Formats: sequence, structure tokens, C-alpha cells
Amino acid sequence: MNWIEVTATFEVEPEDWSPFVDIFVRHGCENTIQTDSPPTLGAAVVDVTGANEVVDALTQDLEAAGARVVSRPLVEENWDELWRKFFKPRRIGERFVIRPTWEEFAARPDDHVIVLDPGQAFGTGDHPTTRMCLELLERADLNGKNVADVGCGSGILSVAAKMRGAKRVQGIDIEALSVEVARENSTINKVDCEFVVGDSIFALDGAPFDVVVSNIISATLIAMANDFADNLVAKGTWIASGIIDQNWPDVQAAAARAGFEWVEERREDGWVGAQFVRSS
Repeated sequence: MNWIEVTATFEVEPEDWSPFVDIFVRHGCENTIQTDSPPTLGAAVVDVTGANEVVDALTQDLEAAGARVVSRPLVEENWDELWRKFFKPRRIGERFVIRPTWEEFAARPDDHVIVLDPGQAFGTGDHPTTRMCLELLERADLNGKNVADVGCGSGILSVAAKMRGAKRVQGIDIEALSVEVARENSTINKVDCEFVVGDSIFALDGAPFDVVVSNIISATLIAMANDFADNLVAKGTWIASGIIDQNWPDVQAAAARAGFEWVEERREDGWVGAQFVRSS
């Protein structure tokens, strides 16, 4: 599998990297690599059908935000070598462990070890939004539950939900390449998750859901809050992440208008993750 590397370079190091990270996340690149001299932020897009359109849109948004952007083909061997420097086994929460295929890890009996191939560029648990979702999923009651993963990316959250005992897990993403990667990750981890391409929870056939998890940008969370409520059982759980600090009040207000009650929130590096429950 080949890749397209996209690198944003800045004349002056940004005081806050999160808006630029958010741009990459919006285009399916959850994991970015940052350098200081010169200040750069980079990621890779799987070179499959539709990848060039993703790169073009990503480049346009980064340039509009003030970055100089360069993209280039990257063969799998070079990408693997790069990620071997950065991607090591990582414990998230109490029981989740994310490890690459080339690393060994002495797991505890009750650990949920999610194995990812080095080629799977989006969703290695390295981004705060993913970590917070995993921590919230770990605390949620998923045993025998019906779960929707909206904006599934790599499928890491779907895999995690299945490992935590969910009966049925369906993931959806607007990017076909993300769905392809999610299916591969599900196979690698020997769990049965279903993934489709689409832009709405209404494209899934499993409603009503017991749990909806959505690691997507704040504007989309706000726009979809009512849709999530309509597709959840009474007292169903909504786990939301991808929220920049300054957008949190707006997301919280949209959740309340949609009939959700706030349960808890987590904060890390300028990002917020939260759990809500449908009030009725």
C-alpha cells in the first residue's frame, strides 16, 4: 500500500497547533507528525481511489489557514520506517493497549490489545480526541449493546467497542478510504464490525442504538446532535470528541437542546471529550 505525504510548513511556529491538527483530522488524517525546525505538521493519506481529491481539499484548507503545503508520493516501506520511530505500544485508560504489528507487548489478562498495522495512518490512539473517546468507552456499559461509530476513521473506536462486549457495531465515514482502512483493522483484530460510506447516521440500519460515539469536528457534532438523539434509545449514551476548547460551550448547548444531559467531560491539549445521556 502506498501513501501521499502532506506536509504543512510555517514561517513562524504557531502558538496553538490545534486548529491545524483539526484541519488534518477533518480530512481523515487523525495522526500527525510535528517538527520544530522548521515548524512543520505532516500526515499521510492512503493512495487509493479518491485520495487525490482528499489531498487537494486538505491542501486548500491548510493554505487558507496560512501554511505552505507540499505533497509527495510515499511508498509503503518509507512510511513504515518513519512510523517505527514514532508508533510504540501505548496504554490508554486502564485496559486498552494500542500496539503496532511489529512490537511485542506483555499484556495483562484483562487488557484489550488493539493491533494496528504501520500502514494504518489514521487512528493509532496518538491524538487526544481518540484517547479521550477510548477512555470514555472503557467506562461505558457496552456489554450486549448496539453501537454506532459516526466518523469512524480507522475504525479504532469500533474495534474497541466490540472488544468491550458490544453486540453489534456499525461505523460510517464520508471518506471511502477511511472505511477501507477500518475494515482492514477490524480483520486484523478479528472482530466483527460493519462499515459503510455515508454522511449521516440515518445511513445505518441498526437504529435505535444504545451508544453513539462520534469523534468529529464541533460544527458537525452541533449539526447532528438532534439526529443522534433521534437514533438513540431512551437513556442512550452519546460519546463526543473532536471538540476544541473554545467550541465546547456551543456543543454543550446543542446537546441540551437535543435533549441530552451532560454526564462527564475530559480535557487534553486544548481538546474536549464528553459523555451525554439522552434524557428520555
